[in-house]
Amino acid sequence: MTQAFTEPTPSIRSASPRPLLAGLVILAAAVLPMAGKAHAQQEQVRQWSDSVWQAAADGDAQLLQQRLSELPTNTTGTAFSRLAESIELRNQHIDQTNAKRLEAQSEALEQMHEQIAEGKLTEALTSAVKYQTLSDDFINAIRNEQVARLLDEAEQQSSEAIESGDWLLAQELLYRLRTLHDDPDLNDEFEQYQSDLERVNRRIGLLAEYAPRRLHDLRSIRADRLAPDEEFPEFNQAFASEWKEQVDGITQPMVWAALRTAANEHIQSGCWKPLLQGGLSAVELLVTTSDLSETFESLQDAEKVALWTETIDQLEAAIEAVPPQALSRRDYRRIIGTLLMLNRDTIALDDAVLLREFGDGAMYELAQQYEDQYSEIIWPDRLRRFRQQVDGEFVGVGILIRHDEKREIQIVNPLEGSPASRSGIKPNDRIAAVDGVSTVGWSLNKAVDSITGPSGEPVILTVKREGVEEPMDVPIIRDTIKMRSVNGWWKKGLNARGEPEWDWYMDPDAGIGYVRLTSFNEDSYDDFLASVSQMRMERQLNGLVLDLRHNPGGLLKAAHEFSNLFIPKGEIVAGQDRNGNIVWTLDAERSRAMLADIPTVILINQGSASASEIVAGAVKAHEGAVVLGERSFGKGSVQTVHDISDRNGDAAVKLTTQYYVLPGGRLVHKTPGDDDWGVLPNLVVSMTPDQIEKSLELRQNADIVDEYEVAEGESSTRPDVKELTSGGLDPQLEMALLLLRAKTLPNSETLEFAAEG
Repeated sequence: MTQAFTEPTPSIRSASPRPLLAGLVILAAAVLPMAGKAHAQQEQVRQWSDSVWQAAADGDAQLLQQRLSELPTNTTGTAFSRLAESIELRNQHIDQTNAKRLEAQSEALEQMHEQIAEGKLTEALTSAVKYQTLSDDFINAIRNEQVARLLDEAEQQSSEAIESGDWLLAQELLYRLRTLHDDPDLNDEFEQYQSDLERVNRRIGLLAEYAPRRLHDLRSIRADRLAPDEEFPEFNQAFASEWKEQVDGITQPMVWAALRTAANEHIQSGCWKPLLQGGLSAVELLVTTSDLSETFESLQDAEKVALWTETIDQLEAAIEAVPPQALSRRDYRRIIGTLLMLNRDTIALDDAVLLREFGDGAMYELAQQYEDQYSEIIWPDRLRRFRQQVDGEFVGVGILIRHDEKREIQIVNPLEGSPASRSGIKPNDRIAAVDGVSTVGWSLNKAVDSITGPSGEPVILTVKREGVEEPMDVPIIRDTIKMRSVNGWWKKGLNARGEPEWDWYMDPDAGIGYVRLTSFNEDSYDDFLASVSQMRMERQLNGLVLDLRHNPGGLLKAAHEFSNLFIPKGEIVAGQDRNGNIVWTLDAERSRAMLADIPTVILINQGSASASEIVAGAVKAHEGAVVLGERSFGKGSVQTVHDISDRNGDAAVKLTTQYYVLPGGRLVHKTPGDDDWGVLPNLVVSMTPDQIEKSLELRQNADIVDEYEVAEGESSTRPDVKELTSGGLDPQLEMALLLLRAKTLPNSETLEFAAEG
């Protein structure tokens, strides 16, 4: 507060030394008490600010709410007003969310009743899931009389669907039944539905690989059930032979090398038994899936199939009779030799089919016994794309593609900053030809190989676009495609190279920055430092939101570097081997802790995994930030890639060989029987399904800047990203902003103190 003095200046200047001294005494007497009061008021604000931050760090939601309702008195200014408005707005959003939740819960129950009456079983189950999700008590929700009857009917129909071979209907029903029982108190039922669903999923996977016509027929049945008035496309015969490409190059030495490495290196297996059991189970599933006879006619021979099941039963019994550690590579060779010989004498499948299914089955068993979905054999047909994903960049035109229902090559979307995006390629375009060669019947591998090529060389894509009568030739110059992982608050536009230009401040007046990290790749750390540098060039950085939600992870090196930014000293993460020994440790270096003094909120949710959990967990352990949101995914394991190539082809096996250990000895990874996994946030803030859906949609649409339209001088209307907080769409982000506004309030230049009394 400023104080105005009205005594004329000339009278002071003309006074003698004694009157001048008296004037200064009077002035000091007036100013010092006021300065003391201002200092006391500022200290009060600081104490309040610290108490808010500490309540959040302690996870005390009740105390936090109390502190937020006790704003400091006699305080004014822009920053204070903005904070007060944020608190009031959040309270309104909480009331609105609760009201909407109750309304949506009632609507879901009403919809479920209507759908049951109309005989729409899967839709009714979906409504039941929504009703349960919006309930305070999951158990009571499924004990609702109408819900309980629905579950009984769904269970009966799922059994009938399995019996009749309608695998897609069985999948729909079992998935929803499993979801409705996903609660610790219903673990037995959940595990049973999970097991049934996994087996159905494996059947569908076999159809996708070896019986595409049958899968097409099942999709047609499902489409007729869900949308009877819509025409379903005819089967494209080009699907029929794609399986040959998927098994090309697979050899017995390749599978032998993969399983030997798994038996020796996997963190929990430690022996051949689960691998052999899984391989035999997968082969049995293959030969007993009668739908595959469209490709392998010999599977129609009941006697031959019976001989297979009898032989597999004998082999499984022999494995079970031997102590796990007594099994060795000799047993593998005996078993695989028996199967290959039996194959030649009976059903005569391509040996590579048996080998692939045996290998995949072995890896699947690791997933079942040890909840390890990350170990896998990377077969020759997938190896190149796997290496591109690991490297984080590739040479091409920058498009994601898939097959549509008509077997056409469909563009999912062009990547931002890519040659395809700058050339006007649109989502849902169909590629009719590449360099004048028709794509009819092409596999995705064939399309990728034809479209990609050396950097700087041209390729011409002939695309069909909805609403455009004739196909268009689009020439594109291939280039290195960078997978961007560091994103800001508002995308202002694109530079001449098609690279995004971000506004990094979600609250520029308070100096609160925002970074959304979508993965941890080779460039993430340097790109993040560049973003921080841009923020600091613009103004002082007072607070930061690091959004790791839906971030599946990436490189350990990047996770270590990011963590060190907020941790000046101590252990960040360690690696634990199969024997429980710590085999490596990564510590913080003080010189790298450039953001240790910046108040930071890290956002996590169920989609935050691996490297995201290392950063959030390590920073939380060292109290380097407030971690906010919901429990993370629980993927705290290290995978190593081992080459298993031979002279006929290149392949690799990816194995889980270690677990991450956070400071304090906490394991992140979800292991069998464990009810505590992942990273628990300091402050739990939940989001409703509707909020998750709408916030993701707004964020995605706000980030879309059509490069071709920009080049042509056109523009499109994008949603305002501020709606995420001001509109109550993202309560996690809203709370993060509120906490940082409270934390940075004492240092605000606009803070003013009114006189008391």
